[in-house]
Amino acid sequence: MKTLAKLSLALSFLCVVGCDWGHGTKNTEDGSQEVDSSKIMHINRPDKAKTGVGPIKEKVELGMHIDQEMAAKGEKLFKRECSTCHEIHDSNKGPALGGVLQERSPQWVMNMILNPGGMIEHNVQVKAMKAEYEYTMVDMDLTEEEARQIVEYLRNY
Repeated sequence: MKTLAKLSLALSFLCVVGCDWGHGTKNTEDGSQEVDSSKIMHINRPDKAKTGVGPIKEKVELGMHIDQEMAAKGEKLFKRECSTCHEIHDSNKGPALGGVLQERSPQWVMNMILNPGGMIEHNVQVKAMKAEYEYTMVDMDLTEEEARQIVEYLRNY
C-alpha cells in the first residue's frame, strides 16, 4: 500500500512539473522559450491585465453604436501617429490592431497609447509583445481625448 501511495505521489509530482499551465510559453528545439503574447496574462495582478498601467483608471464606456464623428477624428490621428508602425490587418513594426478591442479593454488600449513606457515596464502582455517585435512603442504625446478617438476608430475593426 505504501508503494502505491509513493508511486501515486511521484506521478502527481511529474505531472505538475511537466505542465505548462497555459502561461504562454513553450520550449523550442534549441531549448529556448518562445512566448505567445496572446496567451500571456498577469498571474499576480489580473486587474492590470484588464486595465493596463497608466492614467486611465476608470472603465471606459463605449456607446452601443460607433460615434462616427469621433471615429473619423481617430482615423486621422491613427494615420498620422500610428500607421508608421501599426496596420489594421497585418503586423508591421508593431502588432496589427484590427480586433484589438475584442482582446483588450478600451482602458488597456488607451493606457498603451498614453503610457507606452509604463506598459512596457509593468504589463506582462506588453513585455511578451516586446519579445515578438523588434521595435518598442514610443510616447506620441497624445491627450486622453485623442486616445479615446483612436479607440473609437478601432471599434470599426
